[in-house]
Amino acid sequence: MSGRAPRFPANFDVVLRKGPEMYPSTICNISVGGACLIGVDDFSKGETMTVDYAFGQTRATVTWKTGKMAGVKFDDKLSDSGLQFIRASQSYAS
Repeated sequence: MSGRAPRFPANFDVVLRKGPEMYPSTICNISVGGACLIGVDDFSKGETMTVDYAFGQTRATVTWKTGKMAGVKFDDKLSDSGLQFIRASQSYAS
Protein backbone atom coordinates (compact mmCIF):
# COMPACT_ATOMS: atom_id res chain seq x y z
CA MET A 1 0.00 0.00 0.00
CA SER A 2 1.34 3.42 -0.97
CA GLY A 3 1.70 6.32 1.44
CA ARG A 4 0.75 8.77 -1.31
CA ALA A 5 -2.24 11.02 -0.88
CA PRO A 6 -5.22 10.19 -3.12
CA ARG A 7 -4.95 11.68 -6.61
CA PHE A 8 -7.88 13.12 -8.51
CA PRO A 9 -8.24 13.80 -12.25
CA ALA A 10 -8.19 17.47 -13.17
CA ASN A 11 -8.13 19.79 -16.16
CA PHE A 12 -7.10 23.08 -14.56
CA ASP A 13 -5.00 25.82 -16.16
CA VAL A 14 -2.13 27.29 -14.15
CA VAL A 15 0.92 29.46 -14.79
CA LEU A 16 4.37 28.19 -13.82
CA ARG A 17 6.95 30.79 -12.84
CA LYS A 18 10.71 30.36 -12.94
CA GLY A 19 12.29 33.68 -12.05
CA PRO A 20 10.73 36.36 -14.27
CA GLU A 21 9.66 33.80 -16.90
CA MET A 22 6.08 32.47 -17.00
CA TYR A 23 4.82 29.30 -18.71
CA PRO A 24 1.21 28.19 -19.21
CA SER A 25 0.48 24.65 -18.03
CA THR A 26 -2.43 22.39 -17.11
CA ILE A 27 -2.86 20.24 -14.02
CA CYS A 28 -4.01 16.79 -15.20
CA ASN A 29 -4.16 15.21 -11.74
CA ILE A 30 -3.86 16.62 -8.26
CA SER A 31 -3.44 15.66 -4.61
CA VAL A 32 -2.77 17.71 -1.51
CA GLY A 33 0.94 16.95 -1.91
CA GLY A 34 1.56 17.40 -5.62
CA ALA A 35 0.32 17.32 -9.18
CA CYS A 36 0.93 16.04 -12.67
CA LEU A 37 1.37 18.91 -15.13
CA ILE A 38 1.09 18.99 -18.92
CA GLY A 39 3.04 21.51 -21.00
CA VAL A 40 6.21 21.56 -18.95
CA ASP A 41 8.86 21.91 -21.65
CA ASP A 42 11.21 24.30 -19.86
CA PHE A 43 11.71 22.46 -16.57
CA SER A 44 13.95 19.54 -15.54
CA LYS A 45 13.87 17.08 -12.66
CA GLY A 46 14.96 18.82 -9.45
CA GLU A 47 14.06 22.34 -10.59
CA THR A 48 11.78 24.48 -8.47
CA MET A 49 8.92 26.65 -9.65
CA THR A 50 6.01 28.67 -8.39
CA VAL A 51 2.60 27.37 -9.46
CA ASP A 52 0.11 30.25 -9.80
CA TYR A 53 -3.58 29.41 -9.81
CA ALA A 54 -6.87 31.26 -9.43
CA PHE A 55 -6.78 31.45 -5.62
CA GLY A 56 -3.09 31.62 -4.80
CA GLN A 57 0.28 30.08 -5.45
CA THR A 58 2.57 27.38 -4.12
CA ARG A 59 6.21 26.45 -4.56
CA ALA A 60 6.91 23.04 -6.07
CA THR A 61 9.81 20.83 -7.16
CA VAL A 62 9.85 18.66 -10.29
CA THR A 63 10.16 15.01 -9.16
CA TRP A 64 9.90 13.37 -12.59
CA LYS A 65 9.62 14.46 -16.21
CA THR A 66 8.60 12.60 -19.38
CA GLY A 67 8.20 14.60 -22.58
CA LYS A 68 5.81 17.47 -21.89
CA MET A 69 4.53 15.96 -18.62
CA ALA A 70 6.02 16.38 -15.17
CA GLY A 71 5.21 15.41 -11.62
CA VAL A 72 5.72 18.05 -8.96
CA LYS A 73 5.78 17.91 -5.19
CA PHE A 74 4.38 20.95 -3.41
CA ASP A 75 6.67 22.49 -0.76
CA ASP A 76 3.60 22.94 1.46
CA LYS A 77 0.54 20.74 1.21
CA LEU A 78 -2.41 22.20 -0.65
CA SER A 79 -5.32 23.03 1.63
CA ASP A 80 -8.43 20.85 1.44
CA SER A 81 -10.37 23.89 0.21
CA GLY A 82 -7.75 24.52 -2.50
CA LEU A 83 -7.95 20.89 -3.62
CA GLN A 84 -11.75 21.04 -3.72
CA PHE A 85 -11.63 24.30 -5.71
CA ILE A 86 -9.43 22.73 -8.39
CA ARG A 87 -11.57 19.57 -8.51
CA ALA A 88 -14.77 21.64 -8.82
CA SER A 89 -13.27 23.92 -11.50
CA GLN A 90 -12.43 21.18 -13.99
CA SER A 91 -13.43 22.03 -17.52
CA TYR A 92 -13.21 18.85 -19.56
CA ALA A 93 -13.59 19.35 -23.30
CA SER A 94 -16.77 17.80 -24.63
